[in-house]
Amino acid sequence: MVTMATLLVLLHLCGIQLMADARPTCSLPGKLVQSAHHLLRDLGGPFPAHCLRYNSNISFPYSAFPAATANHLQCRQTLWVVYESLQEADLMFEDYELPVGEGGVTWDDQKLTKFRHLQTRLQEDGDCLSSVDDSGTLSSYFSNVTAVIQQQDSAACGWMVLRRDLTEVLRSALTLHHGCFTWTNKTTDGPTH
Repeated sequence: MVTMATLLVLLHLCGIQLMADARPTCSLPGKLVQSAHHLLRDLGGPFPAHCLRYNSNISFPYSAFPAATANHLQCRQTLWVVYESLQEADLMFEDYELPVGEGGVTWDDQKLTKFRHLQTRLQEDGDCLSSVDDSGTLSSYFSNVTAVIQQQDSAACGWMVLRRDLTEVLRSALTLHHGCFTWTNKTTDGPTH
């Protein structure tokens, strides 16, 4: 009888493990994030010297990233930072026009279009991350960037700050938290550059 009870307990535990493994996990595809990073990085020239004065007012809160990626909660926080940064940047793209011409941004339109497409895909893939608790860490940063973008004489610098910081967020996440992303060999994930 003891053997039968032990067997039933083991079967029950195996069933629980199978159910846990079958649960869908919330993740972002690493190759898409990597492609978005490359597109942002190659979008235009280096950060302009005349925009450096905004560095003291606008600083991305890298403390939003967990220190390590040893567990599921830390990965979820990392993915949320990436998702939320892409989401907030998308709102800016929707609400404000990029300044072009003299004094504006000189970004490659084709690369920007490809980035925006990947941004939308990543937001759809990461929609399950929208419920992660936000302590307001990122909202202050994006409010500061928005304030600079809203000023006609500093709008281009605001966009350059956003591009620089978003590029660094994606690079940091991919480098420091590589294991938090899903990595597949599919070639249908989108452009690589």
